[in-house]
Amino acid sequence: MPGTINEDSGELQLLAFSREKGLTSRKFYDELEQNFKFTDYDVYCGTAIHPKHSIPLRHVCATILNYLKYNGVSDNDNDEFSICKLLNYWAYNKLNDLYHSKKKSEIDNAYKVLENIWKERVFDSTNADYYKKCKPDIVLFDHDDWKQRKELYEYYIDSGPIIQTAERYEQDCDNYYNYVKNKERLYKYFEKHCPTDDAINCPSFYNKCKMYNPKDVLPRFICFDQMKKKELTQQPASQAHRAHPGSGVFSPPLSNTENPNPSTSTGAKAGNVFLGVVVTSMASGALYKFTPLGNMLRNGFGRNNNMRNFNGVDNGIYGYAPESFYPYSGGAQEHYIGYHPA
Repeated sequence: MPGTINEDSGELQLLAFSREKGLTSRKFYDELEQNFKFTDYDVYCGTAIHPKHSIPLRHVCATILNYLKYNGVSDNDNDEFSICKLLNYWAYNKLNDLYHSKKKSEIDNAYKVLENIWKERVFDSTNADYYKKCKPDIVLFDHDDWKQRKELYEYYIDSGPIIQTAERYEQDCDNYYNYVKNKERLYKYFEKHCPTDDAINCPSFYNKCKMYNPKDVLPRFICFDQMKKKELTQQPASQAHRAHPGSGVFSPPLSNTENPNPSTSTGAKAGNVFLGVVVTSMASGALYKFTPLGNMLRNGFGRNNNMRNFNGVDNGIYGYAPESFYPYSGGAQEHYIGYHPA
């Protein structure tokens, strides 16, 4: 089942889960990468033949400008949930994905070119489409652990609705439990590297994230007692899986405080390895309606979200997309582009 996860679930499983449940950060990224009229931004980002800096940068540049143009989000760093941070994280992460070398210096150079184009738009008081909207924030990427910081901020954005859902509904609670438990590693990482309030080396939003620490959040879930019992039952099966990794079964890692139950039958052990659950619309419908960011997503988007390849480069990343509807297009015969999911 695509929506069933456990602590050992991989990146693709977690991505499918976040998309299926409409988690706020994933919904934002997916809507950001919708189809749009790409050539509208050639004057700023360059053309396919003469791009600014590179083809990958051109696509990221056009996507950012398209979002800013059609969404009235101000650059207010005091907001509890900053769309601008998500926008910056998306841009840097997309450049990291598209540049094959993966060298941080190369990604930083590309982002600096994007930063200059971006700043010219949002600081131009004569351009109402962009003026005083989200600014680039390269400080977010000063540290090599920017991916962990990005994931922590996404969890911070998503966790409120998840908690409210799992506190009230038993259905799918085990999946939310495992999703949150999967984030324990993040908190252990930052507790180690940020033992004090270090404004220089720690994320600026780290203190806000502390209230969503899994060790404090999980006991509030309606299924908490049930999941703790299941973890105890699964412990012997998890040990067997580590001894025989070829079985291909996902099982959660063990807590140091948990002891195996020798009386558990073999059938019961195997039967409890999978966390199967019936996915209901009750929970998924509630996920992104509790936050200001969720309200923006419901009201600010709504355009076509089909994912297609980029235009015409033979490296497999890009390809001309077929014609599709976009309410801001200037002509029905234009080609539109979209990204593969991040």
